[in-house]
Amino acid sequence: MRSALILPALAGLTLAIPKPQLTDIEVLDKLPDPVLVSAPLAVAKDDPPDVDAPPIQPITTPPSTTEKTKKRDVSLEGRDGSCAPQPSGSGPVPNPDTVDAFKSSSQLQAMATNAPQPDGYSTVFQNLDGSLSASNYMGLYTLNGYDTLTCAQKCDAAPGCLAFNMYIERDPSLDPNNDNCPNPPSTTNYKCTLWGAPVVAEEATNKGQWRAQFQVVITGSNAYTKNAPPPSVDGYDGPTGLGGAINAPFDNGKNTYLGAQFFPFNQGQGYDPKTCADACNVQTGYNKRHPNADGTYDS
Repeated sequence: MRSALILPALAGLTLAIPKPQLTDIEVLDKLPDPVLVSAPLAVAKDDPPDVDAPPIQPITTPPSTTEKTKKRDVSLEGRDGSCAPQPSGSGPVPNPDTVDAFKSSSQLQAMATNAPQPDGYSTVFQNLDGSLSASNYMGLYTLNGYDTLTCAQKCDAAPGCLAFNMYIERDPSLDPNNDNCPNPPSTTNYKCTLWGAPVVAEEATNKGQWRAQFQVVITGSNAYTKNAPPPSVDGYDGPTGLGGAINAPFDNGKNTYLGAQFFPFNQGQGYDPKTCADACNVQTGYNKRHPNADGTYDS
């Protein structure tokens, strides 16, 4: 799945006529994929560092047709630990204390299926066995219960948060060591992760990891996305909901389509309409410095 913020047409306010310019989707498909990130496993809290998005450049040549870059491998490898005690989780541990019992626990799954949908959010998926591996990861919290309302409050308090993932994680009670404590008793944690880009069920691919002979797994994974419209942008009208991407119209026979920019979601780029506005402003500045033969420029 491709997740990105696309500026399909840079155009001024004009009158439409029957044959507008279409965005070249084939060119967009050849651009790099977004960076996908998984929240870390078996940690109580994670606050990822802020990453600045690269400067926006004007369109001076057609988009590159280089091959797709590979997605970053963010899978976590098994590692040898120290047998140190780990924080105790707040959730119940199934009996017997096995992976199969955890994943099939009706008590744990009922927490996910019965969880309230927070006001202002829509349910993306419910009761899956994987957490999100998506774009623009914003942090992780361990909660005292399966609490979608508290997780939503943390998303609401985080600027740019558009979605959150609530799930139950089977973690080791000791830091597993292959020689001295290879498969310690488990503890059950309630995890809440925040995301700065829209999410889909196909991104719930983080199924856990091995730590020595202990298997970290996930159950009861729910995701929710905000219903609120995007924020307004200084100097522009809107936002206005549309049924699809814009086809830039002609104005008195002149094509108003100025090109397309593509901003893959990553740790420095979430869903932010201001990015498109900045690209539009940068393009106007470039065109003004490089006017047409008659001295006019497109904006």
